[in-house]
Amino acid sequence: MKNIGVKIALLLGAVEIIAMVVLFLVMDDNLTKILEEKAIKDMNVVAQDRAELAEAYIDSCCDLLDGYSKSAEIRGVLEHPEDEAALAASREFTLRYADGHDNIEGLYVAKWDTWVLAHINPDSMDKTFREADSAKELEDRIRAMGCSFCTGVVLAPVTRNMVIPVYAPVYNAEGEAIGFAGAAFYPEGLASRLESAAGDTDESMGYSIFNAANNIFIFDHDTSLVGTECSDSEILDIMSSFREAEGRERFATLRRKGEIISFYYMPERDWVFAVTDAGADSLGVVDKVRVNIIVILVCVTVVMMALCIWSLHRMIEPLHAIHRQILRLNSGDYSRGHGIEKYCHRDDEFGTIANAVKELHISLENQTELFHEIMEVQMTGMVVAKETNSRVLMINQTALKLYGIPEEEKDDITIEGIRARFTDEELANIDEQLSKVTDFSEEVVFESPVTYSDGKKAWLLTHVKTLTLSNSERVTIYSLMDITERKHMEQDLQMQAETDALTGISNRRSGEYRIGQLLERGEGGLFCLFDANKFKLINDGYGHAAGDEVLVALAKAMSATFRSSDILVRLGGDEFVVYAPSVPDRSVAEKLINRLMENVDKIAPESLKGHKVSISLGAVMTEGSEDFARLYSRADSLMYGCKAKGGNAYEFYEG
Repeated sequence: MKNIGVKIALLLGAVEIIAMVVLFLVMDDNLTKILEEKAIKDMNVVAQDRAELAEAYIDSCCDLLDGYSKSAEIRGVLEHPEDEAALAASREFTLRYADGHDNIEGLYVAKWDTWVLAHINPDSMDKTFREADSAKELEDRIRAMGCSFCTGVVLAPVTRNMVIPVYAPVYNAEGEAIGFAGAAFYPEGLASRLESAAGDTDESMGYSIFNAANNIFIFDHDTSLVGTECSDSEILDIMSSFREAEGRERFATLRRKGEIISFYYMPERDWVFAVTDAGADSLGVVDKVRVNIIVILVCVTVVMMALCIWSLHRMIEPLHAIHRQILRLNSGDYSRGHGIEKYCHRDDEFGTIANAVKELHISLENQTELFHEIMEVQMTGMVVAKETNSRVLMINQTALKLYGIPEEEKDDITIEGIRARFTDEELANIDEQLSKVTDFSEEVVFESPVTYSDGKKAWLLTHVKTLTLSNSERVTIYSLMDITERKHMEQDLQMQAETDALTGISNRRSGEYRIGQLLERGEGGLFCLFDANKFKLINDGYGHAAGDEVLVALAKAMSATFRSSDILVRLGGDEFVVYAPSVPDRSVAEKLINRLMENVDKIAPESLKGHKVSISLGAVMTEGSEDFARLYSRADSLMYGCKAKGGNAYEFYEG
């Protein structure tokens, strides 16, 4: 609904754009031809001018080398290469001749086999820089040229810099070529002259020189291309056309997206000089005219669309207000004063819809208030949350209390916030129970402990069920009950069922079960069985109360000797069992038993009037492979063997 105005404005704008585009195309066709012809002509002039500048630069390099090759010192060292004085004079002259020429990378004189006699770089002297075949090819070319000449731009063999090499033959007095002189000029000198000629107006221009004979880059602002073969099919076609025209055609132009390239053919060298205007400044007038037309078109369209949107917005504002109110109702916001009331008095369709939404608002508000009141009076905690983002939609006071959530945090609480109220161990217990459930459309029930911020603990019984609403949104309902008292009662009953009432350690049933569980898991250790020596005499002589006191003292001696993780059991009467898992060997076991004997020896109840208490003990080391009955049988025979020897002793089973 809110896009109606935009759609209408776009439709009107599209019609206007089509009309203006047609006008633009008619004007552009003729205008473009005129301006492009002028721009291309200007580019051709630039290409010829820059090509002549490059030619002049190369000629100056050749002239410099020509003067060097004709000097007496250079001719003399080639006539007498073994003469130390001639070598020294040529080398001194070479350095003096190159002095002041910053664009020279190398200047030298060499024999035909490229053995360097003098060089401005001392490291390059007395060396041959070409193989025999390559040197012979160079000699033939220099002899054929007969004067100084340039070969393009290459990679210097020693310094590995990109240079412009120039060669010239050296003649003796009889006019015989006896060697050659060479120079390497930095291509930056040529680039600098081209840039100086371009000035500030042609900063976007780039320059390239191609050898039309082999399509190799002789010069380019991108030095990585120098010496490589051009692979641009359009440029290759242009260079081929120059050669086919045999010098009759000097100019060619290549126009493509983002750039225009003007080519000038140099038939004397069979080179092609290219000027690239990467910024398309040569056709800037054409582009500016086009841009101006487009800007006018866009501005008019934007203004028209803005006017349409503004007028339509005022027309359908009541629908916007009604739509916003429906969205608020859908999100559970039943607050008033959002502007819909001012449209209820209208006699048109907008007024009818506004009144209907208002009545719906009142009805939903009443039902929501009633539902919240019903939730608040519940004795069980109630939580309703979205399944997609876990946002809590409703939570009553009972649930806040059971989870330990302050009232001021009620509006911002999420399921993740509720989970943060549980410890990691408690969350692991909840997740373990929920992981067993695959279908939450059925009610899930589980018990979980919770620890409050003051350290108190409670147990909650939680019922969970997920519902799919009529709008396909899924919500999860949690109901909570406090079962702390019931859990404490269950724990007390379990404790009573598993604990010996007199001594407080495990009774026979519980002890046998716990030891059996460890043995089934293969947890080996120390198994001890003992009883009190002459316990019947204590009961008969001092009374059963004294006997009970002795039994309690024996249990305390066991607790003082062994770890809390060890299993202490009263089997019945004065018979006790200890199972200490993870005792590694007999030496450690003997230390524990000796400590137990010492603690038993300290038992001295006043009711016994100085009578000493002692025990007889049988011990078995197990790796967890036996069952309780077998361990008991072995320890029992050892215990009675100790009694037969007078008691107050222990023996180990020797298996």
